[in-house]
Amino acid sequence: MKNIKNLILGCGVLILLMTACTKDEIKYDTSVVRNYELELNGDPWNLNVGISTLPIFIYKENGDYFGNYSSLYRFALNNGQYSFIATDIPAQMITSPVNLKDLIIPQLVTADQKVNLSAAVPYASPFSDTLKMNILTRTGTLRLKAKDIVADPSYVNIKVTVFVKRTGYKPVDETFVQGDMSVNKTKKTTTGGINYLDDFIVFQTDDTANNVRAKIEFMDANSVIVKTKEFAGTFPVLPNGITNVDFNLNDPDTPIIKDYVVTINGVVVPN
Repeated sequence: MKNIKNLILGCGVLILLMTACTKDEIKYDTSVVRNYELELNGDPWNLNVGISTLPIFIYKENGDYFGNYSSLYRFALNNGQYSFIATDIPAQMITSPVNLKDLIIPQLVTADQKVNLSAAVPYASPFSDTLKMNILTRTGTLRLKAKDIVADPSYVNIKVTVFVKRTGYKPVDETFVQGDMSVNKTKKTTTGGINYLDDFIVFQTDDTANNVRAKIEFMDANSVIVKTKEFAGTFPVLPNGITNVDFNLNDPDTPIIKDYVVTINGVVVPN
């Protein structure tokens, strides 16, 4: 009987030791991510307390999606190597948990959504260094603004198509997907074009080969095209910038619009 009691006691001690070892292994197999420095286009950015937005996306070393976290709290990760991406508009930027290598943020045909993402920043345990991520706006705005003072009653809808050379953005290496694509918007006018203004949010162009061009279709109440015009030149689009084009919609006999003024972030540039 004594031997049996000793055996049971010994097994109990062994189980306790094994449990303690397992807890220690778990403890030392994880590290806590503690410190962040987030910026938005170079300026300090912080998530307001109480907001449920989760601005940080984490991917494993092989690119597999790991999780989506708040920047307000510390959290633990298994020891290893990861990639972190930050955005101030997560619901619009990353909508499905695909592998980082396959993640492409598309150019929306509606041309109404900014793309704000940091680079994919490598981060490895023990996560002791401050995690620094600069969220950059990868899009800019093409703003078309009519300066007419004489109305044209022949149309009631203005459809503008903007032709772009970039169809998507890849966070894994901060590159753009090249390709021909058009985005468009239609706006109703009750003033024959007077005070027309519309914005088109598209990817930054970076060089002349990627500049965008625009075509205007003037339509009646039944969406029948009554005339078409195109701009003679192309337009650069700067990241987080505004390319403003002032022109006349209603100049007669001008299927090609050559007389316009371009300002980029308030600075006039030559055509």
